[in-house]
Amino acid sequence: MYRLIGKQFRKPSGILGTIISNIMIKGNSPDYDKVIPELDIRPGDSILEIGYGHGLGVHRLASGYDCMVSGIDFSELMYNMATKRNREHIDRKRVALHYGDFLTSEKIPGLYDKIFLIHVIYFWDSLDEPFSLIRKKLKEGGLLCMFMAHADFIRKMKFTKDGIFNKYSIDHVVDRLTSAGFREVHYTLDKKGYIIKCRSFNFIQPSGASPVH
Repeated sequence: MYRLIGKQFRKPSGILGTIISNIMIKGNSPDYDKVIPELDIRPGDSILEIGYGHGLGVHRLASGYDCMVSGIDFSELMYNMATKRNREHIDRKRVALHYGDFLTSEKIPGLYDKIFLIHVIYFWDSLDEPFSLIRKKLKEGGLLCMFMAHADFIRKMKFTKDGIFNKYSIDHVVDRLTSAGFREVHYTLDKKGYIIKCRSFNFIQPSGASPVH
């Protein structure tokens, strides 16, 4: 049963997925409150959310900022829910939502000023490929911002114990970001998890950005 619930957190579907999505909305809302201000959004920014889920974060950005918001999610249920939530912004051409897997989809056009993701990286079995792909989708100097719960927080939940959730340490995430070519890697910690920020540069510059706590 716990494994089934864990799968639904990864990719919600059906009636159980609808129930799980309502839990996710309540749990993720405070995390969007933490991450969105860290994006330092400027007028005209092009922003991508990977794993937009119920579309709450996309809606907040499109409603509160002068920016263009895109997103991709591989749950058809989440795509439908997010599309319904953001219908007005989609009709006004301020939001573009895609249904597909970020790692394999060719639906994401162009480059972005900012890319963000919340509670997504646990479901990637390796971080090298997704971080490399993210860097390629960012403009020069573009910002990547992530939120992830720390491993101890995840271990307390029974549905995370069946190998569906990868319990990455912050040191491993920082190391993989640096190896993927990101610079100015910083993170902050609260009682639930980490906000991680870094930038994509194509030119060589000192990596001397030690993580800050």
